[in-house]
Amino acid sequence: MKCTRLARIALYFALLFLFVTGYAAGKKNKTESTVDLVSKPGVYQGYSSAQYKGFTYASYYVQMRDSILLAVDVYLPKGLEPGKKIPAILYLDRYVRSLQAKWPISMLVDPVLASVGEGEIKYFTSYGYAMVVVDVRGTGASEGQRRMEFSPEEVLDGRDIVDWIIAQAWSDKNVGTTGISYLGTTAEMLLANQHPAVKACIPRSAIFDLYNNVAFPGGVRQGPFVEIWGQTTKALDDNNFSVFGKRGKLVKGAHPVKGDKHHKIYKQVIALHKKNFNVSAGAESIQFRDDLQPAVNASLNDFSVHTRMSQVEGSHTPIYRIDGWYDGALAKGCLDASLNTTNTRKVLIGPWDHGPRNNVSPYATSKKINFDVHAEMLRFFDRYLKGIKNGIDDEPLYTYFSVGDEAWKNSNVWPPANERTERFYFCTNNCAVRVPSKIKGGVLDYTIDYTATSGLTSGWNSLVPTYMHGPTNYPDRRKEDEKMLCFTSEELPANTDIAGSPVISINFSADANDATVFCYLEDVAPDNSVTYVTEGTFRPVQRKADTETYKTPYPNHSYKKSDAEAYKSGETVLLEFDLLPIAYEFKKGHHIRVAIAGADAGHFNLPQDKPAHFKITSTTESPSLIKLPVITD
Repeated sequence: MKCTRLARIALYFALLFLFVTGYAAGKKNKTESTVDLVSKPGVYQGYSSAQYKGFTYASYYVQMRDSILLAVDVYLPKGLEPGKKIPAILYLDRYVRSLQAKWPISMLVDPVLASVGEGEIKYFTSYGYAMVVVDVRGTGASEGQRRMEFSPEEVLDGRDIVDWIIAQAWSDKNVGTTGISYLGTTAEMLLANQHPAVKACIPRSAIFDLYNNVAFPGGVRQGPFVEIWGQTTKALDDNNFSVFGKRGKLVKGAHPVKGDKHHKIYKQVIALHKKNFNVSAGAESIQFRDDLQPAVNASLNDFSVHTRMSQVEGSHTPIYRIDGWYDGALAKGCLDASLNTTNTRKVLIGPWDHGPRNNVSPYATSKKINFDVHAEMLRFFDRYLKGIKNGIDDEPLYTYFSVGDEAWKNSNVWPPANERTERFYFCTNNCAVRVPSKIKGGVLDYTIDYTATSGLTSGWNSLVPTYMHGPTNYPDRRKEDEKMLCFTSEELPANTDIAGSPVISINFSADANDATVFCYLEDVAPDNSVTYVTEGTFRPVQRKADTETYKTPYPNHSYKKSDAEAYKSGETVLLEFDLLPIAYEFKKGHHIRVAIAGADAGHFNLPQDKPAHFKITSTTESPSLIKLPVITD
């Protein structure tokens, strides 16, 4: 009996190691090596140095203007000198600020850090920053009930939290804000309050346009993700962590606030959160940007940063945007946000997926992130929260990774100033030619294969851990291309670099009153292996052009119901839409390929009226083509 008990305790400690070192999306980004920002990104260049080792922890309830109490964790540098004033970094967390482990793990680790990982907290407190992590209204141990995500009440709560921070004895009255995904989005939403104490913002993998970047990329419903995300947030609101597998079984629940005697408030809020708004409920009734979600009588615009652009810009708070090319459609939002906010001071886009978690370049020798993201963040916070003149504000606005030549590049504008459009015209012999007069014209009929997919380890799957099927990866696409309508160029006579948003322009028809169109840009090597480069999605009903929603460097569409143009079976229409932005080098002797499909199984919903065939017409007079943003020397 004694041996059995000891064995159980040993097992708990083994699981503890796995839990603490690997839980959730807040784990620290590991680095193999580091390099400097204009020539070598990822190394701190300034005067800041680590002064502290370790941190202290305290938790509080902070009262909002309407008497709602929010749970707040504060981490201060261990050994902080009495009377020393320091800046704070604020996280507004929808995914539970910290966790309470089950016994006996709770005897060793209390609290367990979750979406903001221990590595991140250790890093910034060592450089003399306070870290403040808040359960937003209606989540974790905070009071309130959620009626929608990113609600106006939630945004206003950020102002009250900042007021509380700058009133603390340790505060020097300078606040920065950051976070990943939802937390990155709340960081930018905070700026809409225009609080003068908020001096720096670093949104990472954030959502600029909830409709076009997440829920409906190109107007096509990303139903599986919305369902999985809805299930995940529902489980968190139910204080049920089993959705996270074995590690989740070690969690008792959200961490109570230390001063909550007998957990009186905690018990009440946990019961109330079970009645929260379910983001998946009623989602099937939405098609357009301005459709109202029945449960909340609000459209996706009401949940979105892009509708608050003027307030965000009016804050004048410097913004450093960080994302990855393989982060679903969020890099597109990152670049669009930078073009529509004059207070964006820096943009960094790597060969990464969501978070980032992985290096997704097909030419990388490891999935490990070879970049110190925290060092980049520190440079920015040091400049704008501590006033250290480290040169970051003299650097080019955009730093981006070019996949293929595996190099970091810089530009003061986006797209880069040395970009030119190069066209590849589609032919009925499945070729793509550079010269319109060489088009072999006619009509190509494609029988749709509804098993076509970008794979269950694509960037779409990286958006939430419970949607992942392993590290983000795009295997050789030869077999998938057999299911698609492909157009392949001749051998490239020289290396060809692109940076920006490729644009597809096709004369399209289908044998149904609706369709979903998927387009992939690919790299075909001399051995016929096929590498994924980027992709785009679209529905014919969305084809009306738009120049009003916000500024873009590609043909945009409003996605409004009032702008919808009904599609009729057999009708030939011109579809022009963007593929997700990318920087990529095609090597000499390789081929550029465009693959068109009618489905991406596992990621996007199909239309109710499903076509069996597409037809693509391409002639000298009315060509179908792709426009590539080619970079010149």
